Amino acid sequence: MHNARALNNVILDDSDSASLVIINLPAPPSNNFERERTYMMFIEALTMNLERVLLIRGSGKEVITAYG
Repeated sequence: MHNARALNNVILDDSDSASLVIINLPAPPSNNFERERTYMMFIEALTMNLERVLLIRGSGKEVITAYG
């Protein structure tokens, strides 16, 4: 949970004026109650004290195109 709390502090510091924070989540564990519980505790610690959060689970195949 230390990593989640540390990342939460960084997010809080860097997004204090943001209307929305978007977080890309790692894949949830499968078929293991204890790991699933730990995953949910991680998410809870990661999002603590954030006003609005959108949690996204990407496929790993996203394409980002920048025009400029």
